[in-house]
Amino acid sequence: MSSLRIEQIDGQPVAHVSEDIDAANAATIQQQLAEALEPDALSLIIDLSETRYVDSAGIDMLLRLSDRLDYRRARLVLVIPDSSQLKRLAAIVGMPQAVAIHPSVPDALGEATRSRARSTPD
Repeated sequence: MSSLRIEQIDGQPVAHVSEDIDAANAATIQQQLAEALEPDALSLIIDLSETRYVDSAGIDMLLRLSDRLDYRRARLVLVIPDSSQLKRLAAIVGMPQAVAIHPSVPDALGEATRSRARSTPD
C-alpha cells in the first residue's frame, strides 16, 4: 500500500500522506508529489493529518518543494491539525513563516481557492 494518495478536490490537487516522512522515504514522496502535480497547478495541498512524525529530511523536502513551487508561481499548503504533534514541530522550525499551514483540508482548500483567485487576471 502506498503511503501517498493524491486526489483532486474542486480542481485542487490534495496529497494525503499516511505515514511518517523521514530520510528513508522523503525522496520517494517528493518524486511522487512532483509527478502528480500538473504543470499549470497553482497550488498543492499536502494533508499530514495521518502523519505522526517528520524528521529533518522530511522538513527539508517540504521546504524545498515549497521553494520549487514558489519559483513556478505556485503555492504549497500544508494540513496539520491543531491536535497533531507535528503542529509543535512546525512552529519550532519556523515552518509557518515559509509555508501556509491549516488545520483541515477544507481550510486549506479555501486558501488555495483564494490564491487562485488572486492569480487570475480580471
